[in-house]
This record gives sequence, structure tokens and C-alpha cells, in this order.
Amino acid sequence: MIRGAWPTLTRFVPEGAALLAVLIFGSYLLGLVRDRTFARTFGAGSALDAYNAAFVLPELLLDVLVEAGLAAPFIPIFLRLRSAGDGADGDRFARTILTAAVTVMGGAAVVLFVAADATTGLIAPGFDGAQRELYVSLFRVMLVTPILFAASLTLGQVLLAEQRFFWYGVAPLLYNAGIILGTIAFGGTLGIYGPAIGAVIGATLHLGSRLVGLRGSPFRVRLGWNPRTAPVREFVRLMLPKMASHPVESTTFLFFTAVASGLAAGSVTAVSFARNFQSVPVSVIGVAFALAAFPGLSTAAAVHDRRAFLRLLGTNLVSVTLLTTAAAVVLMVVGELAISVLLGGGEFDEGDVRLTASLLGAFAISIPFESLTHLLSRAIYATRHTILQVLASLAGLGITVAATLLLLPAWGIVAVPLGFAIGQAGKVVLLALALAVRMRTLPPDRQFTDERRRD
Repeated sequence: MIRGAWPTLTRFVPEGAALLAVLIFGSYLLGLVRDRTFARTFGAGSALDAYNAAFVLPELLLDVLVEAGLAAPFIPIFLRLRSAGDGADGDRFARTILTAAVTVMGGAAVVLFVAADATTGLIAPGFDGAQRELYVSLFRVMLVTPILFAASLTLGQVLLAEQRFFWYGVAPLLYNAGIILGTIAFGGTLGIYGPAIGAVIGATLHLGSRLVGLRGSPFRVRLGWNPRTAPVREFVRLMLPKMASHPVESTTFLFFTAVASGLAAGSVTAVSFARNFQSVPVSVIGVAFALAAFPGLSTAAAVHDRRAFLRLLGTNLVSVTLLTTAAAVVLMVVGELAISVLLGGGEFDEGDVRLTASLLGAFAISIPFESLTHLLSRAIYATRHTILQVLASLAGLGITVAATLLLLPAWGIVAVPLGFAIGQAGKVVLLALALAVRMRTLPPDRQFTDERRRD
């Protein structure tokens, strides 16, 4: 029975998606271990506040300048170049993007190192005296990590394109393991500098694992610079809209924070905790399936194979919908128990548990919708287009804000997760319409077959 069921299971849960789901969940678990190590070693004090604040600006710049730009255009362009020739053009393109990413983050790190003290007024205006000096010192140590991540994120796109999912997914685990190692090994003697050193160790392991993962790949890792080519120009054209829309999610939750801050005490914290629980199935299922499907979708789009594109997209849409709906139901049922066990106790009393659980129950409605946005977005990216996805994201933000404000008088703080669910549902509809428009760029299968025969 098991042997007979296996082909059906692998049809709807592709091996790459299952592997990425396990690795992403493992990263969440190590993140929990990391946070518990922090709590037991340093407590909730000024040193840990300075450490967390020191991460904010380097991570933001990395997200906007590198990660956001890579997410949409790299794999479709890279795979198209590989499918059109012997791979040399694709490799030159990848080396140019790798060099640009490292150079941009290296330059940004130098500027921030010099201006470290001035960033305090932006990131942590309440710090003064010894805590301000500690923040500046930790901030300068942290500036090593975005340079390493710039290289690692670019190489990660090559790993995804070649469907080397293990080496792509294991890197975040090693990053968290490095921070834990630094905290345990150096926290007793160097204090809060221990986890800062651990972050550098973790970033090095992150990059090192991806270098190891590329052994045996036809791609050879080295720097190169060929910016005046059509693929690089196309990359920049597709990258800029994605970078501009990247703050949409952070803007959404800034809005939620503003709404919650005007309600009962503890509302901001309850929204944050509930969102953290809700994001686990979105990442473990929605993001994992989207990442696993992206190379196949990009290849099908590159060779104008509409049938393969739709088959792969349809299979993953069904899988993501079924699995995330089940996950949403489970969270609704066991959410209060999970929050009580993991967060309850001390100052976090039964009232806090109930409030957070009610928000989680409402947030759970958005799990299937948000998960589908990741898959549909990457399907659009696979057709080498970003503007329609950006417009759908901005419209989704507008729907979220409007729905939340309309529901707020009657539902109170629960309007936040309900508004988010409505916004994500609207975004799914808009992304589906955008994808239908993009599908017109893929010729019918008969045309594709005839072109192949003529070649």
C-alpha cells in the first residue's frame, strides 16, 4: 500500500517542496532555541536590546538592495540563457550579478561603518550613554554579515535554479546554529559580543554551505563583470519594481502596529505573537512549494511550453490549497493550547493567552491565501515580468487597510487579522488575473511543437 501510494504522494508533494518544508521548519526550531538561549543568557535587558537594534538597518538594506532584487528576475533569466545555449552566457550573467551584489553591500557597509553613531538617532533614539556605545560597536560588527549574505543569496539563486534544494535550505539552519554557538562559546566571557561574533560565524557557514552545494555544478564561482549585456539590462528592468514594492509587508504591519497601539494595552504584542505563529505554515508550505516550483515554471516559460507550465502550476496550487487549509484548521483548534504552553506563564497571563489565541484564530483564515500569493507571484516572475505583481501587492495593501478600518469599530483588535485575510484574498484574485494576462505571452503548445520541429 505504501509503495503504491508513493507515486501519488510525490505527484502532489514534490520532493523539493517536501525537503524545503522540513528544512524551513528546522530553521524555525533552531530560531526558537536561539531565542531561548538569548533569554537564559542575557534576559530582557539593555544589552539584548542593543543587539537586536544593531541588526535592523543592515538587514533592511540587504533585503531592499539585494534580496528583493534577486527574488524575481534572476532564475527566469539565468535558466533562459542556459536553455538557449551552452550555459556560458548564463554563467557570465550570474557572475556579474554576484559581483554587483557584493560590491553594493560592501560599499553600503563602509558608509554605515563610518556613519554608525549617526544611525542611533534613526534606529534607537532612546539609547544613551553606555547602551548607545554598545549599539554602535555591535552595529559595526554586524556590518560583516550583509556582505557575506549578498554573496550567499546570489549563489542560493543558482542552487534553486539547479534544484539543489538541500544546500539551499540548510544554509539558514547553519546561520542560526552559528549564533547559538557564538552565544554559548563566547557569551560568558565577551557578553553580548558573543552572539554578534556568532552572527558572523553563522553568515560564514551560510555562505560556505552554498559553496559546498555548488561542487559538481557546471557553474564556477568567481567574480566577473559584464554589465553591458541585454540580460543584465533586463535584470535591472525587472528588479527595480520589485525593490520598490518590497516594503509592502513591513508597511502592512506598521499599519497594524499603529492601529493596535490605540487599543487596549498588550494589543501590539498579541498581534505580533499571533502573526509569528501564523507565519509558520505559510513559510513551511507556501514558501517551500513556491521555491520548489519556481525553477520548473521558469524553464517551461523559457521554452514556451504552456502545457508543462500549467500542469506544474495546477499541481502546486492544489497541494498548497489543501495543505494550508488543513494547517489553518489545526491552528484554529490547537492555537490556544500552543500559545499557553509556549508563551504562557509569568507576566503573560490567561487573558493575554486568550487574546493572542483569538487573534491567531482570525489570522489562520489568511494562511491559504497568503501561501497562494507566494506561488502565484513566482509564476508571474517565471514569465519575466514584475510590474503586474507589484500592482497586485499595492492593491492588496489598499484592500487590507480599508477592510481593517471598516471592521475596526465592530470587531476591535480582531479587525487586524480579518483585514489581513481579506487583503490577501483580494491579492490572490488580482495575481490570478495578472497571471492570466501573462499566459498570453506563452504560445500554444502546437506552435511550440512546430518551432521545435523547424529547429
